[in-house]
Amino acid sequence: MIIKFAPTELFVAMPPGNPAPVPIGEPISQIAVRSFTSEAASTTRTGVWECSPGRWRRQVLAAEFCVFLEGDCVFEPDEGEPIRIKAGEAVYFPANTGGVWTIETKARKAYVIFDEAR
Repeated sequence: MIIKFAPTELFVAMPPGNPAPVPIGEPISQIAVRSFTSEAASTTRTGVWECSPGRWRRQVLAAEFCVFLEGDCVFEPDEGEPIRIKAGEAVYFPANTGGVWTIETKARKAYVIFDEAR
């Protein structure tokens, strides 16, 4: 099944955010997600993500490709140098990429999370 969506329409109907699962200090980011799961592979999903400012540990360890639509943030991988990300930039996270997010201004992204082993 082909999945098509307009991020702006999904953001309008975004559910309330939930606290980041592993926050680091204050403020605690609120994260909201609207996603679709692939019929072919339940480990593959796509959608939009929104996060308020804060700092927290990344919990998604599957591979991810995303395009930031709004905001400024920094990702500090467990191995490697911090990566500054701003609206209009795309990022690929290989499977098992751990690290810490610092969301500086409200961030929004469209993403695909997938299993690279397939």
